Amino acid sequence: MELARRHDSRLHVLHVTTAEELELFAPGPADGKRITAETCVHFLHFSSEDYATKGNLIKCNPAVKLPSDRAAIIRAINDGRIDILATDHAPHTWEEKLQSYEKAPSGLPLVQSVLQCALERWFDGQLPLELIVEKTAHAPARLYNVRDRGYIREGYWADLVLIDANLPHRVTREETLSKCGWSPFEGTIFRSTIVATWVNGHLGWHEGKLDDRQLGKRLEFDR
Repeated sequence: MELARRHDSRLHVLHVTTAEELELFAPGPADGKRITAETCVHFLHFSSEDYATKGNLIKCNPAVKLPSDRAAIIRAINDGRIDILATDHAPHTWEEKLQSYEKAPSGLPLVQSVLQCALERWFDGQLPLELIVEKTAHAPARLYNVRDRGYIREGYWADLVLIDANLPHRVTREETLSKCGWSPFEGTIFRSTIVATWVNGHLGWHEGKLDDRQLGKRLEFDR
């Protein structure tokens, strides 16, 4: 960060996990900042207290930290020190994760449950719904200059999610779509259900059924 300031360089810092790190970043809107920050949804959900039951399943790099760090991250999302709420995705196999702590690889599969995980902070009154949309969709598109993404606008690609906020959903291993075949959220009851997902205008997920006949598209950038 010191080098970026010295040379007026654009810098985006990934995977911020501690209260101490957060003190380095400026609050306020992302637009106009030369140095921005990001954290991942699992750092809003898990804390060091979960190692007793989750063990290697939540071993990641950087590591899940203290409850006080989790609370500081949520405050930083609200005051703008965290500009993007993202996900990491490291689908190591179940067998790899069951090794001893020293041998088990770092990382966990997250993509399938990322939005429900973020919405739990809305249900708890910790994050406004509009702010979750800003940090997960609008801000990434703007900061990375992604073309025709991140907003519901005429001419933009339709990347949309339909959520039932009144229908709880219990995560099971059987429904896991990742090839690794497990989820760190197994047994978790989210207070929302993903009803449908559109990717590039294609209805890829609807009421528990996946339609992968149309695959993804390469992102384009205005830079």
